[in-house]
Amino acid sequence: RSSDLMRLIGFSERSLYLMKERVKSRIAFGKPLAEQGTIMADIAKSRAEIEQARLLVLKAAHLMDTVGNKAAALEIAMIKMVAPAMAQQVIDRAIQAFGAAGLSNDYPLAQFFVWARALRFADGPDRKS
Repeated sequence: RSSDLMRLIGFSERSLYLMKERVKSRIAFGKPLAEQGTIMADIAKSRAEIEQARLLVLKAAHLMDTVGNKAAALEIAMIKMVAPAMAQQVIDRAIQAFGAAGLSNDYPLAQFFVWARALRFADGPDRKS
């Protein structure tokens, strides 16, 4: 299960990379999207969320290796909650930067989003608001 969560971190990294590349080339209102404040805020927020989730997953994995799964139960529960929700948020922001193209088969974003959503069901549905 932790490998699935690390895969989500990878999907999020790839989504952020694609988003950054897209906003450099996509023009809206006469200038690249990268020059618009809301896009830059989305990129910064995504970067911070990915790092937070990555560090929590690494902490949980370290505890699982050193003290066992039972002692790491709280961290394991947290990563199961945090990583899929983070991935959905980051991937959704990337899809927004692409517009309708983000949902096409030309990019992996829609597949990444579905995978992240599916993992929220893996241990029973959550009640994300």
